[in-house]
Amino acid sequence: MTTGLWRALRPLRPLQCIPGPLADVPLRAASHGTALLYPEHIRTSPLQQALLAAGSASMALYDPYRHDMVAVLGETTGHRALKVLRDQMKRDPEGSQILQQRPRISLSTLNLGKLQNLPEGSLGREYLRFLDVNRVSPDTRAPTRFVDDEELAYVIQRYREVHDMLHTLLGMPTNILGSERSRHLPVLCHVCHWLLFWALFTSYPAPQGRSW
Repeated sequence: MTTGLWRALRPLRPLQCIPGPLADVPLRAASHGTALLYPEHIRTSPLQQALLAAGSASMALYDPYRHDMVAVLGETTGHRALKVLRDQMKRDPEGSQILQQRPRISLSTLNLGKLQNLPEGSLGREYLRFLDVNRVSPDTRAPTRFVDDEELAYVIQRYREVHDMLHTLLGMPTNILGSERSRHLPVLCHVCHWLLFWALFTSYPAPQGRSW
C-alpha cells in the first residue's frame, strides 16, 4: 500500500515559492501538444487530488504557518468555489476584463515609485507600507499547480496576489489571526468553500504562550 501511494505521488515536485519571470506571465493554455495547461501546472489524478487534500489539510492544521499547505488545500478542494468566483467575475464588466487580460501582480509589474507618491491613506500607499512593514512581497505567493483548468487556475492565482490588499483594507497583520480574519471576508462575499473550511478549523483560541 505504501509503495502504491508513493508511486501515485511521484509526479509531484516539492512545493516552493520561486519568484521570477513566471510571476509576470499571464496564465494561458499551453501549446506545443504538452499536457500542461499553464506554467507550473502539475496534472494529477483523482487519487492524487484526494491524497493532496487530506495531507495538506492535516499539515496546515498541525502547523498553520505552512502557507504552502493552505495553497494546496485550496487548489484541491476549491473547484466549485472557483467556478462561482469565475462566473461572478464574468458577470461584472471589470471582472470580465481581468479574466480576458489576466494581469499579474508582482514587484516587476507594480510601479513602486508611483505608489510611494500617492496620498497618505490611499490604498496604493498603504499597500506599499504594508509590504514594507511586514517584509512580504507579492512574488512570495505560491504559484498555482494543481488546478486542472487554466482559467480557474488564474482565478485562484489572482486571489492570492490580491490577498495582501485585503490585509491592508482590513488593517490586519500577517499573523495567523490576521490571516484568518482576512479569509472571512471572501467567505462572506463569495462562499469560498476551502476558505470556509480553513476559517472554521483555525478559529480557536491561541494556546498560552503563543503569540498570534
